[in-house]
Amino acid sequence: MISNSDAETINFAYEFCKSLKGGEIICLNGDLGAGKTTFMKGVAKFFNIKQDEIISPTFTIANIYNCNKNGIKKIIHIDAYRIKNEYEVFDFGILEFFHNKDVVVFIEWSENIKKYINNEININIKILGDNKRELQII
Repeated sequence: MISNSDAETINFAYEFCKSLKGGEIICLNGDLGAGKTTFMKGVAKFFNIKQDEIISPTFTIANIYNCNKNGIKKIIHIDAYRIKNEYEVFDFGILEFFHNKDVVVFIEWSENIKKYINNEININIKILGDNKRELQII
């Protein structure tokens, strides 16, 4: 899908969330500024989470959002950018959320914790221009 604006990226994420059942791990892949946090605003919109609460958890590592839609009770937004040592995954308690049936996990910079991820859905976001992005679900 080609997005020409933040609003289109948010709408794409909203529509994507309709397919979620719980237990999924979604890896958001893209360069800095690609639109991963913008995508998360669409996730927030679908799950009735205030969009202005959505910020990249670069320093907190994980943000937890409570919701109650389609049997899903929590959205976990992880930013693994700062994780450089595999043991930090345990320190931050990230693994406890993986494949939990009433949780959906979204991970930025998943390559830093790839060893612990399986059966994931990848969403690649590529910058094509100032506001233009290519979004691909793999």
